[in-house]
Amino acid sequence: MSKRKEDAIGGGGQGSQTHLQSSPKPPSPTPYRGLGGELCGTAAPGCNFAGEGACSTSPGPSLNPASATPVTVAIIGGQGVMGRWLQRFFEAQGVAVLIADLDTPQTPSEVARLADVVVISVPIPKVKEVVRTIAPHLRPEAALMDVTSVKQSPMNAMMTQFAGEVVGTHPLFGPGEESIKGRTVALCPGRGERWFNWLKNLLENAGARVKVTTAVEHDRLMAIVQGLAHFTLIALGMAIRQLGVAPKDLEDFATPTFSTLHNLARRLFSQDAALYACIQLQNPANRVALRALEDAVADILYFIQHQNADGLVRLIDSVKEGLISEDSDSKAAD
Repeated sequence: MSKRKEDAIGGGGQGSQTHLQSSPKPPSPTPYRGLGGELCGTAAPGCNFAGEGACSTSPGPSLNPASATPVTVAIIGGQGVMGRWLQRFFEAQGVAVLIADLDTPQTPSEVARLADVVVISVPIPKVKEVVRTIAPHLRPEAALMDVTSVKQSPMNAMMTQFAGEVVGTHPLFGPGEESIKGRTVALCPGRGERWFNWLKNLLENAGARVKVTTAVEHDRLMAIVQGLAHFTLIALGMAIRQLGVAPKDLEDFATPTFSTLHNLARRLFSQDAALYACIQLQNPANRVALRALEDAVADILYFIQHQNADGLVRLIDSVKEGLISEDSDSKAAD
């Protein structure tokens, strides 16, 4: 594969320099460019990868940047917005960072050879191609990770192409966050424990809230948290456009509930449409969630079309009871 063809599978950045720094102090931020992991990520048959393959029981590499064996992380797609965020995060923890993207001096395969941990931060449709390209170049003792917003397909690709340790990750926040403190990161064990424990400890020491789950369960939950929520907001925006109501009129007559929903919809539509398209298309669990939404809409419409107030009240009460009781149980557990 030519260098130019290999570069083209990166995160989409333009003309950056590859960084290798042993100091924990991050460089001054530079403008975001490219298409990093949060675009589409960041579908193959689902697998529960927990416990698959041989697992090392060693405690993992030292977190001390002054140790004799400092950790080096390579970020494939490092010029994307999430790739830039990851670079700053790892460097702030004392981890040396290499990046590869479009037009960087080093290719993905070149930085993969040099790294202890390789993090894939590219759009979901590019993950398989990137994994196939870099997997033969990873050291056997290295780890391969991703940061995409679905987990089954990327983890299946990593587990199939690379025999070493694999971890699926999903930061449940965008690259606009200045700090990881208090933010949630989902981790899906793939193969091995050494690097999984290293990453988990690194995140928790930085203040992150780590949730360990399987690829299948992650995608099932994301079908609601992302797929269903985004779908609803997209549909709301489309309906408002179709009805032809002036934005000023909506603002003048808005209730608090509508203002909240309208602001969320406008925030979604102000961002990259490709991101939300990928979230809808790439998670296989979305189909189940959207069928549930379709059934719910049909039930509500039935009572409205038949002017059945009692039936609609019973429907709302049945949903309310479940939501309120679950919320109360959660607060009581806290």
